[in-house]
Amino acid sequence: MRMRILLVSHAYPPTISGVTVVVSKVAHEMVRRGHDVLVVAASDTGAPYEHDDDGVHVVRVRSAPNPYWRAGRLPITGSEHLAEIVSGFSPHVVHSHESAWLAWQLSRLREEIPLPLLATCHFVPRFLSHYAGRALRSEARERVAWRVAVRLLDRFDCVVFPTEAQRRMYVAAGLAAPTRVISNGVDVARYRPGPADDPPGIELPPRPRVLAVGRVARDKRLDVLLHAFAYLRDTGASLVIAGDGQARGDLERLASELQLERSVAFTGPVPEAVMPHLYRACDVYAITSLVEVQSITTLQALATGLPVVAATAGALPEIVQHGVTGLLVPPEDPAATAEAIRSLVANPERARALGAKGVRAAAQHDEQRTFDAYERLYLEAAEHHPARRF
Repeated sequence: MRMRILLVSHAYPPTISGVTVVVSKVAHEMVRRGHDVLVVAASDTGAPYEHDDDGVHVVRVRSAPNPYWRAGRLPITGSEHLAEIVSGFSPHVVHSHESAWLAWQLSRLREEIPLPLLATCHFVPRFLSHYAGRALRSEARERVAWRVAVRLLDRFDCVVFPTEAQRRMYVAAGLAAPTRVISNGVDVARYRPGPADDPPGIELPPRPRVLAVGRVARDKRLDVLLHAFAYLRDTGASLVIAGDGQARGDLERLASELQLERSVAFTGPVPEAVMPHLYRACDVYAITSLVEVQSITTLQALATGLPVVAATAGALPEIVQHGVTGLLVPPEDPAATAEAIRSLVANPERARALGAKGVRAAAQHDEQRTFDAYERLYLEAAEHHPARRF
């Protein structure tokens, strides 16, 4: 059955985040499988416009600056405009990857237009303070955020979570809507073990190298990793931070204060084609973030054969098996993080053994399985809505 699939996201490439990567990959794969796909996302310029992205039709809606994420913008289109888009496309299924303004507008819209409405949730209110800062650090505000999030998602026919850990959080908070767990997936055909040559166009510090990849933002807690490296001067290890973001300046100043300039390299944005080479050119992957609902970069590291040092926070303990594919450490603990890194740098044989098991673990998250699962879900929605829920 050829379907018309409407995907909704807070952003879309060239704006890069874990969510936009997932939405773009799902959209292009569904087109490759013969379906028609329309993506609705915030305009990266502020003004509305439309364009074609290699077979995916993208509608950019009016947007405003995002005070918490400089690289992204907030969609501010009204329900009437969204209704015009939906009516014009007449989708078999609507799939939202956004859990704020656009998702609320969609849930209201279904009262007028019968829509099979699915959601993938990439956010947990428990992490709100790490995104928004001290002004929102309040248990009362967090409880309100949970109630709002659950109330919104309960308006969907089915809610997808990337990990079981995240799904359990929402069910414990009172979510009643049917749920499924579908991994965000990793391209194991590209991210796989291979020659450890330095990636083209990037100057790296000496080995052994510890790698961190992603948005360079406050919520990723890269400051913990820098403080950990202050304990590792005697190892000769280097830290490579790949990515960019509004916290980069602060982190560069912290590295200078800790006198780590010679052992820490900030690469800035790295082209997607170069990323597999960068992973292979390093020896350990480290993630000290507290806000991961899965972590695509951790899956990429595992698939490439790197042992992972990860904080026991969010969904990371579900992705990294302690003593099997990597080492788990207490969150916000530089000393424990340093000790775990030291143990792997000092014992390359153990690091390689953990990395080999990580490759096998990552295979369970092959993105082709993700695409298959979403296509099955879309077919169920198209064939059975509104006769039954999921």
